[in-house]
Amino acid sequence: MSDRVVITKYRDFMITALIRDDRIWDILATASGEKSDFRPGDIVKAKVISIQHNLNAAFLLLGSAVKAFMELKERTDIRPEDEIVVQIVKEAFGEKEMVVTPAYSVAGKYVALTFGRCGVGVSRRIPDEKKDSLKKLLYSRLMTEGRIGAVVRTNAEEASESLILEEFEKLYEEIVNIGKKAEYSVPFIRLYSAPSEISSYLRDLRTPPDEVVTDDSEVYGTLKDELNSDEELSGRIRLYTDRDYPLIKLCRLEAAIDEAFKKTVYLNDGGTLVIEKTEAAFIMDVNSGKNTKKLSKDALILETNLEAVREAARQIRIRNLSGMILIDLINMTSRSHREEVIGELRSELKKDRIKAEFIDLTGLGIAEITREKRKLPLAEILSR
Repeated sequence: MSDRVVITKYRDFMITALIRDDRIWDILATASGEKSDFRPGDIVKAKVISIQHNLNAAFLLLGSAVKAFMELKERTDIRPEDEIVVQIVKEAFGEKEMVVTPAYSVAGKYVALTFGRCGVGVSRRIPDEKKDSLKKLLYSRLMTEGRIGAVVRTNAEEASESLILEEFEKLYEEIVNIGKKAEYSVPFIRLYSAPSEISSYLRDLRTPPDEVVTDDSEVYGTLKDELNSDEELSGRIRLYTDRDYPLIKLCRLEAAIDEAFKKTVYLNDGGTLVIEKTEAAFIMDVNSGKNTKKLSKDALILETNLEAVREAARQIRIRNLSGMILIDLINMTSRSHREEVIGELRSELKKDRIKAEFIDLTGLGIAEITREKRKLPLAEILSR
């Protein structure tokens, strides 16, 4: 398996694409050249400007003209004019203010530490035997600090305990220093600057890519600076300088982006995957092609459904679909065929960097999936 990450400009956006075995696997779109005072992940000392009990909300000021929304249940003891430390979790969009939380956190590749939420959690994808040892390891370190909690991330599955503990110590020192700095800082001071979204994306990949290529010198410099502590990953970042053959064309990224706007995706066996958005969910309808192979009807349906769930998982990643996703499969009469398709779908969803879960296969042959929402779908971002 060969992985390469390509980062290049597309219109007013920076596109980060993971290419696996010469096929687009995942796409991240971020605003290019847009300078914002704050971004998700930043930790700021804010001032409370109003409490709206009917909305169960507090409104805060992060800067001279930067307002934010916080759910009141996260801090029930605050009053107007209070100064509190918050972390931005969602950027402002349209008329909606950015969303913040008082439970601020700092994250590494293997561990995330949170101030204000105690205990030790471990990713469900990590085997139980390792999960127990990691809980004991970090809990013993946090026993003397009652205000900080830890979550062991999925990437820690293949990491040694010494490597995890080394990162934990760095993050622990960082989050403690944020608290100390907040004590003597005036409001509207940024206490922690989050790494760029592209750096976070690269850091969170479970397996480091073989190569990271960008034709943008500013992005190249930022990545080398922000990822300098990860020698393995930093050493694989390369600046592409061939102006005659742009990177976006070399890697056929425009075609992949265009595909994210299309309703119909064609499968290799002649079938189709029709993708539509409703108010409540994304619907993917699987249609069979002509039977040009010497297969029985049941065998052809199985083959089409297997290819469809692989492609559905890929389209979910590329398009960044989230919430409830329904795949209307071709009806299967064989129980073993149904179980095989479910197994294949579960396997494909596990490869997603964002939490995606298979819920059920209904009697009507509809596979129900949920996927965590972190950003808008790719098509919506590029249409803004």
